[in-house]
Amino acid sequence: MVAEFIEIIWRQGKLDDLGRFWTADCVNHADPLPAKVGLDPLRQYHAGFAEAFADFTAPTIEILQQVAEGDLVVTHLATRATHTLTSRRVSLSTIRIDRLRRERIAEHWSVADMAGLMAQIEGPTRP
Repeated sequence: MVAEFIEIIWRQGKLDDLGRFWTADCVNHADPLPAKVGLDPLRQYHAGFAEAFADFTAPTIEILQQVAEGDLVVTHLATRATHTLTSRRVSLSTIRIDRLRRERIAEHWSVADMAGLMAQIEGPTRP
């Protein structure tokens, strides 16, 4: 189910389908804003990624590893894209943890290597 969510929402960008994959009372612990509960803040969170990553083209998202135990699914992702301002091909590693309830995501946590992404964009430091 989480792999299908990644395909539909992240790869295809069909944000209107969020309700297919998340519970109505979902909690997105990865959202830095105070409103973390429900589908409306979740839609805003996902829409924000399109704006935040507007300077990247040709993205690919690969599931490197996925493990499920009980109601938890842990997914290791690699997102690759070209940074249009520098023409550098970059990679972002992300670990996401999803707690499922009735085959939908009820809670979500994630961490992404943003420092590594920024280092790739900036390139090697020069003296």
